[in-house]
Amino acid sequence: MAETPKQEPPVPAGSQAAGPTGGTSPRPREKTVHAINFVTYPKLLFAWPLVLAGFVFYPFAYPHPSDTPAAGAAAVTPGPTADGEAAQPAPPTESRAPAVSARLEVLGWIYIWIVVLVLLTLGVDVDRNMAAFWVLLVAAVYVLGLWLHDAKGFTFFGDVYRWFCRLDVQYDRRLGLALSILLLVPCVLLGVWARLNDRWRITHNEFEHYTFGKMNDSLGRGAKTVRTDYPDVFELLLGLAGTLIVYNSSGTKELRRIPHVLLLPVRRRLLNKILETTAVTASQVEDEEEDEENA
Repeated sequence: MAETPKQEPPVPAGSQAAGPTGGTSPRPREKTVHAINFVTYPKLLFAWPLVLAGFVFYPFAYPHPSDTPAAGAAAVTPGPTADGEAAQPAPPTESRAPAVSARLEVLGWIYIWIVVLVLLTLGVDVDRNMAAFWVLLVAAVYVLGLWLHDAKGFTFFGDVYRWFCRLDVQYDRRLGLALSILLLVPCVLLGVWARLNDRWRITHNEFEHYTFGKMNDSLGRGAKTVRTDYPDVFELLLGLAGTLIVYNSSGTKELRRIPHVLLLPVRRRLLNKILETTAVTASQVEDEEEDEENA
């Protein structure tokens, strides 16, 4: 006769599971964050897509026989003429226009849009409201162009688009590689300089700024209010970058402004853990002082 398996008693909701020794298994603790270290880089570092594009596009923009124009060198008649005169070069033939490559045209337009994005990032600060206005403006122009084409037969916007298409843009991999190498040199130098002069370390009590060869700057101890700001949408797009603003405990006076902080959402999440720990520690100290005064 088969034995009926014994059923385990149900575990009450909210209770911890019992271990093999009868004790409760401890819940995994969240790792405590004691300090945050980061570097603020100059704005030229946001040109990294343009630097990367020259190296990435180089193997894909290889020359093709159909893309190479025929040489228009002058032909020379072999030997002297019947009158004994020296051979004269024939008039040069007209060189054939280079064939258009669809592959190079796609790479060319991608490279152009990368250049536009990098120039906007380096040149202007587009906040959230301005970016929303630009998106709505482009959408309105597109819808207006469709309506004018269907209702009035007005094809101005379509003509502009076709004019750009007729340019037959072709990506030159030698030009892209040369520009990437020239930009890479100052980017590396400025990156090393930033790591020496713009290093920050935030702990439970201090905001420390390290500068090579100079006195380190440290913010006074005490409670602080930290806010994040994203003054440029393009910096947020290219590096999740923004600005850290440190205020006093009441939030009425700005103490430090730290711009161009890469991966700011990640830094902010770690910073929140430190600030929460600081708040708990401060409240515990105040409670102990009150108990001592009452005693």
